[in-house]
Amino acid sequence: MRSKCRLPYAKRSSSEEVAHSTTPCAAAKAFPLSSLLLALSFLFFALSCGSAQPQPLIFGEPVWADGETSAYRVTNREDRIVGTATFQVGRSEQGGGWTLVREIMDAGVSELATVEMQPVGYRPVYSHLVRTFGGGKQVVETQFEGARVEIALTNRQGNKVYQRVQVPSDIRDERTLLLIMRALPLAQGYATRINSFLPIAGQMERVALQVRRSESVSVPAGPFDTWVVELKASDRTTRAWVAQTAPFPVVKFIDGRSQATFELTGFE
Repeated sequence: MRSKCRLPYAKRSSSEEVAHSTTPCAAAKAFPLSSLLLALSFLFFALSCGSAQPQPLIFGEPVWADGETSAYRVTNREDRIVGTATFQVGRSEQGGGWTLVREIMDAGVSELATVEMQPVGYRPVYSHLVRTFGGGKQVVETQFEGARVEIALTNRQGNKVYQRVQVPSDIRDERTLLLIMRALPLAQGYATRINSFLPIAGQMERVALQVRRSESVSVPAGPFDTWVVELKASDRTTRAWVAQTAPFPVVKFIDGRSQATFELTGFE
């Protein structure tokens, strides 16, 4: 008959000794129940302290000004300067929303992206991308209508392809995340999640945003006290250093796709 493994009684003689054994029953007898519960509690704490509990995604008022411009230098993994980038945000001509114009020149590739957003919540309304590389040109035009996205792609041969994608209605354009996260209540331990969409890939992702730590950094535009923010997608992580004082510019970021580093050279 198989012997049953029982936990020890709460009361035990102070002179009682436990024989050493490698069997599960002996292991259970070797540790009082209170010690086992304490060990389990410590393990749970160790596993949970690495990531904060996500908070509801609630954006505040815009912290950027109409006409704000951020300029960056771009370096590759070998710390060699390979290009420049400019982010400009302004009021949309219609609807009172915001328009982000992002221009990046990196190692012979030029990319000009324009994204129009709603005035509250900063959901995308329309976007236009022109990418020039190797003598060719690629154009992507996107219309956002609630949970439906209409994409028109013109390849370098001039052929146009249309695509319709269903997405959550709370989607944000991936190229605007570094801007709109500045309107979040960033602080030590803050975390949230954002549904992100990149039209050129036609793919939606769930991005986990978390403030990891406070850090002082120096970039060509000067020294800043920043929050180090991680934006983690399924296969990559973008890291951004966001100034802790208004208007909270992004003074540095490492792109999760290219691993290029962008450092602020001018802000106005």
